[in-house]
Amino acid sequence: MPKGTFMNKAINLITRCNALLTFAAVCLVIALTQSVAAQSTPLAKALLKNEQRSAKRLDEIAAYFQEFAEKRLLDDDGLMRAVISPITLRPFTLGELSPRYDTYLQEMCQNAADPAGALIYENSLMTTGEFAMSQIVRYQKTGSKEAFLLARKTVGAILAVSREGENHMPGYLPKPFGGIARARFSHEMSTDQYTKAMAALDLFLPYATPKEREEILRFYKNAADFFIARNFRFPWRQKVIVDPNVHLHALALYIPLMNLAARYGDKKYLDHLRRFEEPIKLMVQAFEHPERLPEINRNSTDLNFNGISLFLDGFAVAVRNGNTDVRIPDLMRRCFERGGQNIDSAGFGRDFMQKVVENSSWSVRLIAGAPLLAQDSESLQRKQLALRVLNAYDHVDRMRTNLPGEPIDGIDGLGVSSWLLAYWRLK
Repeated sequence: MPKGTFMNKAINLITRCNALLTFAAVCLVIALTQSVAAQSTPLAKALLKNEQRSAKRLDEIAAYFQEFAEKRLLDDDGLMRAVISPITLRPFTLGELSPRYDTYLQEMCQNAADPAGALIYENSLMTTGEFAMSQIVRYQKTGSKEAFLLARKTVGAILAVSREGENHMPGYLPKPFGGIARARFSHEMSTDQYTKAMAALDLFLPYATPKEREEILRFYKNAADFFIARNFRFPWRQKVIVDPNVHLHALALYIPLMNLAARYGDKKYLDHLRRFEEPIKLMVQAFEHPERLPEINRNSTDLNFNGISLFLDGFAVAVRNGNTDVRIPDLMRRCFERGGQNIDSAGFGRDFMQKVVENSSWSVRLIAGAPLLAQDSESLQRKQLALRVLNAYDHVDRMRTNLPGEPIDGIDGLGVSSWLLAYWRLK
């Protein structure tokens, strides 16, 4: 390519970019400019300046979300609130919910005595797990004592919920409706909450005190035994039996959990991995034959942004803890590619798997998993996609899930936690 042509195209590209796209475009152009002659140095300097400006903007957004998370989402016990009122920036009150307390909320809150507390903490363990991981990675990259203390506090909250669950049965991790004080009375759970909690515990384990380590390893064994005793099936919201042959995202918990229980306990847990051979084969075949993808998305949750996020974090735990099945990292890559198709050029995500036509902050959950994928020829493109999303979701006003039929317009606390996790993993 003639040198002048290259420079003209690069300059035109930068001129067209708006504030949301600048950093992503700069990454691409810098990579290209490295291959041209030394005469391009002035352009390279200009591009570097733009890159630094974009990086500074992300740093400012990160500081904003960090402060928001600590002041608005983190409760006194270390749990993160999953959703709060966009009007008061505080937990929802029963008065705010009452006009909209319809069948959807009754189902979500399981007729809880405190519907507001149930809604606020419905996805709390996922939110807490993502925030804990963000602070662990922040500590790893900066040495921040504040980050480490936040990581310890939030991991401690996850362990506190598991202790409350032991009032029912060891290994039971309830959704902490109403916070830790009332967690033992919750009869609702989900593999989603377990998966993110497990990922956070795994990441924190190298920094745990002997007492914390003992409790984490005990949880791995108890949780593994809990699901084995139920043949890896359990009721969800009293209407669905979650089964890994149907709800494939459950594999994101069950496979790494067996690896963890085997690594730190009895190798016999690995025998249970055979239980998941058929659903894994189904996933592999479906990605090889795209017309079969509806088969692995029968309930519209396995390949939405959230489901893919579970596969990425859960399978990454499996790989870190001795899983040698080469299909696992390949499925991580394929899932991410599928989710990335639902993010537009400005960085906003629309979860078409759930027929979401508005921007959904669930897309931030997807890109938080991008750095977990093995380095390959697509790594730069994935990073650019992730940076585009981070720039797009730059304020809590954009943190809305916008799920179909959702009656509550709340700020997505999980989106904030995911944003911080993605930022620090990409840093």
